[in-house]
Amino acid sequence: MSTSKANYKGLRIRVCKKCKKPIDERQLYDYCPDCFKKVEEIFEKIAEYLREYPGATAFEIEQELKIPYHVIQNFIKEERLIEIPNEYLNVECLGCGRLLLSAHHRYCPDCRNKLQKEAEAAGADLQSRMSSQKAKMHIAGILRKGK
Repeated sequence: MSTSKANYKGLRIRVCKKCKKPIDERQLYDYCPDCFKKVEEIFEKIAEYLREYPGATAFEIEQELKIPYHVIQNFIKEERLIEIPNEYLNVECLGCGRLLLSAHHRYCPDCRNKLQKEAEAAGADLQSRMSSQKAKMHIAGILRKGK
């Protein structure tokens, strides 16, 4: 870990790598507790994504999770993430043809969002049609029993 240290009246002071607040020199991490919590939350999002999509690239993670590429690269520099070659690069989105950076997905995030909205709308429409048809079928069933 790299540390930022300064001398202040003969005392050695470390500062947070992110917000530059003074931190205890004996602290294990280069971040203040607040920044450390934020960094760990981001790392956990990335780790969760990698558990679901092993071998994802840094660019894919940036595209999917909206985490800046330089943040992911910092985790690689800190040796918390390992970058491995991905032979599936340059896959095209089936919706718009945009290049994807992973073989894990067939559609880019924009097309996936559009498809999800369309599916939800179709489901709501089907649900409303089914509920009105059930009432009609129910009435017809009662009428048949009466004959």
